[in-house]
Amino acid sequence: MNPTHIILRNFAWSGEYEETSFSGRLHELGEWNPNEYWLLEWSLYQLAGTRIMHPELDWPIFRIFSHTFLSLNAHFDPNDGFKIKNMAKSDLYDLRERFQLVFEGYFSGDMPDQERCFDIINPLFETAG
Repeated sequence: MNPTHIILRNFAWSGEYEETSFSGRLHELGEWNPNEYWLLEWSLYQLAGTRIMHPELDWPIFRIFSHTFLSLNAHFDPNDGFKIKNMAKSDLYDLRERFQLVFEGYFSGDMPDQERCFDIINPLFETAG
């Protein structure tokens, strides 16, 4: 798995963008796809330690965060027509917090500890040992 490719396939302005990515599915279908989210999250963990060597990824990563966070907030707004169809409200609160912690961790250089911070460990880390 190539973390840079995974980021760019989630970034709508990239030639590598795919509608089947986490971002594509969320924005086009109103669907939170856990498998695609785990890939995106895994990629951020892989790239966080070398962020200074990849400044060209800052804009795509921030845009993914920004657009997704707006979508999450739109879901909770009763006056907004956007809804995430496949998640319970309580689960979305947890996912919103996780999403924020992971992206803030990427930009701060201090990624959250999967075991300490989250009830569910990203399965891509569990299989890695």
